Amino acid sequence: MINLRKFTVKNLTYLLPFKQASVAYEPELIPPLNLMHQEGIDVLEEWFRWAEEWSMLLRVYGGITRNSNILEIGCGLGRIAFPLRYILSSDGSYDGFDICQNKIKFLEKTFHKAYPNFCFIWADINNTFYNPKGEVGANRYRFPYPDNSFDIVYAASVFTHLLPEAAANYFQESARVLKPEGRCLFSFFLSDNYRPGQPRPLGFARPEFNFDHQYGHYGDNFAIANPDNPEQMTAYRLRLIESFAKQAGLELAQAPVLGLWSGSTSTWVSPQDLLIFKVSPVKL
Repeated sequence: MINLRKFTVKNLTYLLPFKQASVAYEPELIPPLNLMHQEGIDVLEEWFRWAEEWSMLLRVYGGITRNSNILEIGCGLGRIAFPLRYILSSDGSYDGFDICQNKIKFLEKTFHKAYPNFCFIWADINNTFYNPKGEVGANRYRFPYPDNSFDIVYAASVFTHLLPEAAANYFQESARVLKPEGRCLFSFFLSDNYRPGQPRPLGFARPEFNFDHQYGHYGDNFAIANPDNPEQMTAYRLRLIESFAKQAGLELAQAPVLGLWSGSTSTWVSPQDLLIFKVSPVKL
């Protein structure tokens, strides 16, 4: 009988088939907590929760296969890449870029070394919250990949930190690098679902999710939570997002998948609102 008080992960690997254990337990791919704190993570469970959630979203709504070519905008510390290594074969590929250089250094030293078909690039993009000294404006950044390169382009909580000019550019660039039959999966805070004073669940009741401030000339199509740091948290109306998509040659593949954050629906799938786009027939 196993003494559970002395039972460790090391013991567990001996009880699993070798291949499964060697894939499931790779602690060198898990960033230290001081790096995780930069993404607002205080417990390891939260790191894995977000990872598995997006792995599911990419399977259900993105149609990911073992041979897919995938691009992640804002890859962070490789949180979502971690479960994707279960899915992608050596014939598939993952590319990700992020504006935080120290995160990319960690991934190059650990993840890419273990899985060469997972590649990470530092993009020195200016952001008032994450990279205030960045050299390139997000509204001018060109994704460093050829046209028609990816089956899936996704952004998990990236547009929630972008101003409209940058968001419009990211739509253009995503459409450019997307294959004709590909899909884009982007998460947003849709202000269509925001009601000031309405109770919101969990941590979403905090002031940083109060989208009560208009910005620029966008009226009620775009809102921010912190006027002193506009890109800390942003929210969009669906009609503005659809206008960006149309200009880029994309269109919604289905109705938005509403999230938990706003407290407006009891049938949420993930914390943020999820939008799935495909290439418009007009562009084809």
